[in-house]
Amino acid sequence: MKLKNLVQKSLFIFLGILYFSGNNPSGKIQYFGVPTLVAPVADTRYFILDFKDDIANDTLWQQISAEGYPLRYTRPIRTGVCFDNKCRPLDVTIHWNPTGRYLGFELPEKEFLSKYDHEPFTAEEYEQLHALLTDQFSPLGSFHYNEIVPQADSTYDKVDAVSGATSANVLEYVVEGAAFTTYKLWNITYGSSQQHVQQLTEKALTPALVQLLLESPDMQDKLWALNHINGFITPDATLRQTLLTYISEKEFTLAERAIKSLNSRDLTDKTLQLEFTKKIFPASYSLKKLLLQKLQEAPALQPEVVQLLRKNLSSFTGESLTTLLDLWAHHAIFDSETRTAVEQLRQHSNPFIAKKAEIFLQKSTRPTTQK
Repeated sequence: MKLKNLVQKSLFIFLGILYFSGNNPSGKIQYFGVPTLVAPVADTRYFILDFKDDIANDTLWQQISAEGYPLRYTRPIRTGVCFDNKCRPLDVTIHWNPTGRYLGFELPEKEFLSKYDHEPFTAEEYEQLHALLTDQFSPLGSFHYNEIVPQADSTYDKVDAVSGATSANVLEYVVEGAAFTTYKLWNITYGSSQQHVQQLTEKALTPALVQLLLESPDMQDKLWALNHINGFITPDATLRQTLLTYISEKEFTLAERAIKSLNSRDLTDKTLQLEFTKKIFPASYSLKKLLLQKLQEAPALQPEVVQLLRKNLSSFTGESLTTLLDLWAHHAIFDSETRTAVEQLRQHSNPFIAKKAEIFLQKSTRPTTQK
């Protein structure tokens, strides 16, 4: 894959740039995290969008690779932060990865952020702000404006929007002395701008792009990619094989999402269904159950799959065994070999399993249409 090779060759160079923190020879203050995709920018597109916020700029910029894959999204933010009856313009550009994950921010040359007393941020405070913006699960999303900004002082008629008077339960999630600036930037980062970024990437999704997203070093990117397969694209053979590798005990969350990413159409593939079934036997109880339940979505079970399940019947215990019986009953697997195997379960020491086996055998004697 051309882009993948470029990623591998240029990763070290680009990471050196993207991890840059503050001492930029150009005079810009900028902080970046780990990018989802690293490749040369071939073109830049812009989109005029309704962000439904109080920022005047309505343009979102999209940088793309030669293959047309979105690499980064950018939105210039020009607004005001007011305190002590004075307002100072906030001029900052926010960047997102193609999955909507916050990538970083930068300021124009000679521009800087300041606190309530007009004192410029220190390098440590820029780093703190960058770290706070990286946290998509920050409680800042649940705070109301009035919890960030103290009430006006009726004596002096002033509102200190970013001062140390901010309530103690908020201080942990903001740069001290710049509470409103932190709050505003976090809510811009995770508001409608992020939604537009994700929607634009959804329109560009292909099996090859999802494959690249799954190779990101960031867990959020992997989860986003897995959540945007079923209902968005039809996996090709390469992507299907990758999804199978994610179904393991190494990371249950990724395994669960990989299973959900497959649909009934994918499970019609004989090879995929067989390889998918092989994942069941060494799996833990929870994962085994998810795999068996997913096979119920298949239009039909391949004969080789039925044979494999029957051959490994002894690897099923407890609820996973009853889930297997439910799977066979769902697909009307009532052939003589399967019935013989289930017949032995009627004497199982677990009364519940014995009862399920009895119910299965009763169903198998009724007239039915084989799937």
